[in-house]
Amino acid sequence: MTSFKIQYSNIPLRRIISLCILCVLLYTTVGCSSSRNSISMEDKNQHWKIVKIEKNEAPTWTIYARKIDDTGSLEYKIEGEVQSTSEACLASFREDIQDLANGSEKKKYPTYEIVEETKDSLLTYVIHKEPFIFKNTEMRVKYLFIAKEDGNIGVSWHESWEDCPNPPSKKLKRIEFYRGNWHFEKIAKNQTKAENSVQFNPKKMPRWLFEPMVTKFLKEGLEGIRNKTAKETLLK
Repeated sequence: MTSFKIQYSNIPLRRIISLCILCVLLYTTVGCSSSRNSISMEDKNQHWKIVKIEKNEAPTWTIYARKIDDTGSLEYKIEGEVQSTSEACLASFREDIQDLANGSEKKKYPTYEIVEETKDSLLTYVIHKEPFIFKNTEMRVKYLFIAKEDGNIGVSWHESWEDCPNPPSKKLKRIEFYRGNWHFEKIAKNQTKAENSVQFNPKKMPRWLFEPMVTKFLKEGLEGIRNKTAKETLLK
């Protein structure tokens, strides 16, 4: 078992913004059931609907959304191509988490800890600083790295408080609900179809408020994968 207690590193501003946006979304989900079955991606879920298509960039992307039956939750995903291998895409995602965990910049929040790391998984604990009057939030997230029989690869994540028997902190607000995944499909040599989905319960937050935040988070996630793999290709 490997354990790191760390603080935030030299992460680009857009990365920081993305994490803050995600925190706002997650904050609205507190109190939602943590049952993994309640957010399953079964066929009973409603069909995907296009939210936005980028036609002015190359490569392009498309964002979709759908309701998840009987849960009050929504799922958004982005699809786009990356000019690199699927292995490089997945490696860049994992390295991003490790970079956060090994950051050297001395700031109090947010703090990241890799509680346990294996070849196929990462268990993390994160504390985020929230705006004044709100309690800071705590998250325990497990990432599972997947290699499928068809040769495609990816990573999924979910809240993992069952791996932490300690009771919630009185000083922190526990995030009970956090799920999503990346899927990387090889379509040609050094060309990958990337798909990133996130699932959340907006509760009473209006669509005009949360949808721009979600789409921004998804776009920056795909952009981060593209930029990181492109830099690594140039260095080879």
